[in-house]
Amino acid sequence: MDDSQFHSLRRDPSAAFAARLQASLRAREVSSAGRTFRHMRGFAIAAAIVAVVGGLLSVPSVRASAQSFLALFRVVNFVAVPVDENRLATLQEQNLDLPHLIGEQLQVLQDPGPPTGVASPEQAGDAAGFAVRVPAYIPTGAYLSAVQVTGTRHLQITPSADRLRQVMEALAISDLEIPQEIDGKLVDVRVSPVVMLRYDRSGAPAVQIVQTKSPAVSLPEGVDLRVLGEIGLRILGLPPVEAHEFAGTIDWQSTLIVPLPPTATSFKQVVINGNKGVAIERTLTGPNGSGTARGNMLLWSSDGMVFGIESTRASSNDVLQMAESLR
Repeated sequence: MDDSQFHSLRRDPSAAFAARLQASLRAREVSSAGRTFRHMRGFAIAAAIVAVVGGLLSVPSVRASAQSFLALFRVVNFVAVPVDENRLATLQEQNLDLPHLIGEQLQVLQDPGPPTGVASPEQAGDAAGFAVRVPAYIPTGAYLSAVQVTGTRHLQITPSADRLRQVMEALAISDLEIPQEIDGKLVDVRVSPVVMLRYDRSGAPAVQIVQTKSPAVSLPEGVDLRVLGEIGLRILGLPPVEAHEFAGTIDWQSTLIVPLPPTATSFKQVVINGNKGVAIERTLTGPNGSGTARGNMLLWSSDGMVFGIESTRASSNDVLQMAESLR
């Protein structure tokens, strides 16, 4: 089965749907109150978990080959979707939030341990098993202050139809059926080593760049998961019409849904050296709630690699230039 068969399933959304979805997303832009993103070095495992839990969002509706497992997911595109915090609070109150669900169904086969500091990007590449890209453009006054490598992570998740049904009932999602074929089947998630480059300015962290090979997500044969993508979008809070049409038009084989953090103030699609990505602006709060600042984040993929840049002391233009200058 080659890539052309997968991509033949992709369809462009209608103009009416695209306009309606865009209007819906803008209308539901999240507030600046609540939690913030943690360190960007953890984004790869978070992305992989989002891809397979809470609706198993990142798998196409195709059957695997006759083999036991087939790697089906490779990150190529990112799509940002606002999260309804009230819905997540409802799940947390009933112990149906992501940490509880993962805790019950997650087996860690390989734990990477804490990140390890190394002397240079070249040394990080030797440890991670890929050529580390560094930016040719660096904002004025910024300098490379730290290089870290986090090891390989290997997880297996066992989806439960009953638990997913509880989530849907808690959120009053009664018009969709859960494919029973997912019950008890293993989902295998492998995240390659992650390299983090930190740039400081005036003695304080300014920009972090993380990079890793695209996470590998494998599924058992014979499971049609298109409807689970729709369920996942509904769990995040998309209205029924938008979730249904979005699930039917997105290329699940290569697109990762990025749930926006509650501190996000805006987001948009960007193109970085010919590759589609997502740019997110968010509000940052200082220690003990003192003061606020604007942070910028970029996520994109290129040549089988996934990249993320987060800035706390650099402009969105600086971040974009750093991304485009990675070599």
